[in-house]
Parts: sequence; C-alpha cells; structure tokens
Amino acid sequence: MANEKFNWKGLFVNDVNIEEENSGKKMPESAESAKPSQDTNPKTSKFPDSSPSLKVTVSQNVLDTIVAMYESGFESLNQPGYDFYEYFKAIESVGSHEPAVYKMALTMAQTVDKKVNKELLLSKAEYYIEEIAKVHQLYLAQGTAKKEEIQSENKSKKAQLTNDIASLEKQIVEIKEQVARKKSELQSVDTSLIAEVSEIDQKITCNDIAKTKIEGAIVTVVNGIKNNL
Repeated sequence: MANEKFNWKGLFVNDVNIEEENSGKKMPESAESAKPSQDTNPKTSKFPDSSPSLKVTVSQNVLDTIVAMYESGFESLNQPGYDFYEYFKAIESVGSHEPAVYKMALTMAQTVDKKVNKELLLSKAEYYIEEIAKVHQLYLAQGTAKKEEIQSENKSKKAQLTNDIASLEKQIVEIKEQVARKKSELQSVDTSLIAEVSEIDQKITCNDIAKTKIEGAIVTVVNGIKNNL
C-alpha cells in the first residue's frame, strides 16, 4: 500500500511544524539506495522544478519541504534491481530530455540488466505514479478533513461568542433598567424628604407661634392681676 511505502507522518495533524518534523526524521533507506549507485553521473536527481499554478499563496519553504518529502518517498518505493527509478535518476542526472539521452540511458541500463526495455520501464513507472497518487489522495483527504474540522470549530466558536454577546447585551439592558429604577427611587426619596421636612418645619414654626401667643395671653393676665388687684 502507498501509505505503507511512504512512511510519512500526516501533514495536517495537531498543527505539527513540517520543518521541525522533517529535520529530525529521515525516510527509511530502501534496498536499492543502500547498495552502490549504478549511475555513472553522481549528480543528485530531483523532480522537475516546474510546478502547476496555485490558486492560493504558499510559503516557498513549506512547498520545498513537501516536495522533498515526495522525493524521499519516491526513493523509498524503489524496488530491488534495475527498474524505472534508476532509469529516472539517470535521465535527471544528465539534465536533458533529448531523444539521444533516453536511448543512451536505456543502453546503459541494459548493460546492468538485459531485461530492461521500454515496456518494463513504462510498467514500473505506472507503479510509482499509482503509489504516489495514493499518498497524494491520502494527504488531500487528511488536509480537507483538517480544514473542515477547523472551519467547524471556528463556526462553533463564533456561534458561542455570538450567544455570549447577546447574553451580555441582554444583561446590559437589564442593568440599565435597574439603574433607571434606582434613579427614579432616588428622586422619590428626595421628593418625600422635602415634603416631610417641610411639614416638620411648619409644625415647628406653629409651635413657636402658639407658645408665643399663649405666653402673651398669660403675661397679659398676670400684668392685669398685678395692676388691678
């Protein structure tokens, strides 16, 4: 299976930093890569640098890391003996796709293994393409699932925050109503106080007047007694 050959950790699990993950982890060395190289040119081969136009902006650093993962995975799929992988490396090491290069590479391959021919190379190439496609689909599914999970979490958070805001706004309205009631009560207290104080002041004044009146009447009688008896 592709996910067995490509022993890579998921790209979209727990927000793992791709660079940190790959700097400390190497791909398992294949049987073919462990044996002495059969290439005449020691130049390291890589996938073509060209890439399809992307609809989203991507970090070149992340892109380079994932491309390197695919290259390592491609190497890990290498089968024992001479097959398409070695032929691919030979072509890429030359750096040219002229017809003569392909013919020369086939001639060199047949010196290593006489069974190598066009049909065998195309058959093995199909195997690599299919395995890589399986891995691509696996990570595409993981990425899509992770994105949907994040979007769902984001939707839930927004819904929760919206509810919280609505609840707080309701509380604010209730508090404003309570403040208005308390202000009204405060004004009522002032009005009641003024009325009560005014009534008391009136009684105090009347008390003074009554006292003065009674005392005056008494004094008048007292004076009459003193003067007339």
